[in-house]
Amino acid sequence: MTPMLKRILKILAVLVALLLVAVAIPMRTVGNDEMAWTLQSGDKIWVLPVSPLKGDVVLLDDPLDPDRTVLRRIVAVAEDKITYEDGTMKLNGKRVRQTDMGKGDIGGRERRVFKEVIWSRPPARPTNWLITRLVDKPVSWKLDEKVEIPAGHVYLLADERDGAMDSRWWGPVPLEAIQGVVRARLGVADEWREAAQYLKPIE
Repeated sequence: MTPMLKRILKILAVLVALLLVAVAIPMRTVGNDEMAWTLQSGDKIWVLPVSPLKGDVVLLDDPLDPDRTVLRRIVAVAEDKITYEDGTMKLNGKRVRQTDMGKGDIGGRERRVFKEVIWSRPPARPTNWLITRLVDKPVSWKLDEKVEIPAGHVYLLADERDGAMDSRWWGPVPLEAIQGVVRARLGVADEWREAAQYLKPIE
């Protein structure tokens, strides 16, 4: 089977899955670019009422504005430890690797795109997604103390790291605040993403 045929079959499988999900679960529209590059304004998503896992993009009420819902990614769960050094996050003492993929345009704004990699527990497997940063002066974040995620909580980050609020301001968020998990997305394809995507957690 050629790589092109494999890619076509993969896209078809995702589209079939999306159609099946769409029958049972209402579709939502992404209203901003706070989770770009993965989710962009205008994308169609399906939020499932399943237990969230590390790496998942989840829907929750904004901790600072209960009239607003937001999408954020789980990067740490109970017993994980978060620190920041020179603006870079460390998870359980290991630096979260970010690879510069180049520049991209989001809603008319130029951003630098990075591939972020977080490893699962042994036997370790990498899971990655794309995040965006300001081009000229990315925000350098620093925490004076290590954050240990308590039981029943998760640590959430926006993929738009320099333009959205998340657990760096809120602190760990209780699982009860999460309404559901984004498992499927449909949107415009570009050099870094397919038109349809199944969003998988870190296993």
